[in-house]
Amino acid sequence: MNIKYTKKLILLLSFLLFAFVLPDGASGQNFEQRKRIEEEKRTKLQATENKILAEEDRLLIEWGGWIDMRYDQYNEDDNDASLKDAFAATSSLDTRIWVQVILQSAADDPDPHQHSLYLRAKNIATITSPEDVNVTYDNAGPHLDQGYVVLDYRPWEFEFGRRYFSVGQGIAYGNVHDGFEANATFSDWNLKSFFAHTLPHEDNIDVRAPGALKKSDRSFYGLEMRYIGFMGHGIYGYGVVQRDSSNEDPINFTQDFTYDSEYLGLGLQGKLLPQMFYWAEVMHQSGESHIFGSNDKRHVKAWAGDFGTTYNWDVYSHPSFTVEYAFGTGDADRVNVTDTQFGNTLGQDNNFLHFGYLPTGFALAPRLSNIHMYRAGVLLKPLENIDRFRNLSFGLDYYHFLKYENAGGISDLDATVTDKDIGDEINVSVAWQFLSDATLTLQYGYFIAGDAFADPADDSETYFSTDLTLIF
Repeated sequence: MNIKYTKKLILLLSFLLFAFVLPDGASGQNFEQRKRIEEEKRTKLQATENKILAEEDRLLIEWGGWIDMRYDQYNEDDNDASLKDAFAATSSLDTRIWVQVILQSAADDPDPHQHSLYLRAKNIATITSPEDVNVTYDNAGPHLDQGYVVLDYRPWEFEFGRRYFSVGQGIAYGNVHDGFEANATFSDWNLKSFFAHTLPHEDNIDVRAPGALKKSDRSFYGLEMRYIGFMGHGIYGYGVVQRDSSNEDPINFTQDFTYDSEYLGLGLQGKLLPQMFYWAEVMHQSGESHIFGSNDKRHVKAWAGDFGTTYNWDVYSHPSFTVEYAFGTGDADRVNVTDTQFGNTLGQDNNFLHFGYLPTGFALAPRLSNIHMYRAGVLLKPLENIDRFRNLSFGLDYYHFLKYENAGGISDLDATVTDKDIGDEINVSVAWQFLSDATLTLQYGYFIAGDAFADPADDSETYFSTDLTLIF
């Protein structure tokens, strides 16, 4: 048997073994940490699966996947050294198997096309170790991670199934959901529209709504247009409507948890210089939320933005310097930025609540709600002239966080003081692709709590992870 396929068969058997060995239990990281880790994994795997599209066969059937072994360690995740941490460490084995079938038209076809079917299964086995408490085990899967069909009728393309949907930079909305998308691509512009729905067992973003665990029923309708006719620059605009049909279980007759929202976005991206890239996106949110303690509705009016630039210096180690500023408006009488409970209690709701993702660091990892974020970072390859370490990269990032509304809360519920200073964070990352199909990643984050954290919940927080990814 071919060595390549023997290797794949062994890894497939390993996937099936680990899929059923570990019993069910409870998972560790909070919502924002899980979202960050999943986004990192999604982008890693996306880069590997796109490689096969360069094949020239009319009918191409290929399969592969990855095994990701990860260890995450937390210290003072509650910023309080006097209390035991809710979880101190999490070990996980994430295995994903994919298969893709591509049907391409003949080279002389006057209407070229490339139809495809993509399926990917996922299984994550997790061991969580709370401080001074027995470990817990969790096995999620195996289940369908992504599965969709692409029909290519150029200039139109239609995709339906379970896949990643997004608008703009993926901040207002970006997630793996079930749905349908239509794209039209012309020489200077692109138009896409989509409908998407939360997954069957997805947690509600409002974690305090009755029955929030594994019960989210939200629909997303989106339209985006991009114009790329300007040399080296692109401009885009979009609109997204989110409708909440989630049912409380049990029903709360005195409090309604429904949250409906709409988003309008405008963005720019491109080159300022041959080695200098920039991006800018502004988002406006409207909608309706419910007052905590009553069934009264109030209008939502919120804003958010993300602006940054990256300069790639063509010298030894090829350092890449980045500066970024992002903000999301807040509401002065909100304690919790995602939930109805302890949410808006008076007047208009000015809190920006998004259904996508923006990287905000490793340790604190706050949502873009009631916050100003300032980031400066550098990424380089310090040993690029040494063959064994030429694919080793080193990253250093500094974050400074401030509240948008001093009296309001942020996603970290310990920042209860009416003060704008949330704190500072330093992130260090090392990634080494030591084999063509193996990468080792180390991440470290150190958050220094500011005056928005009351004593004793103002202790420093640290985060450390190791991650070994094997691609086959």
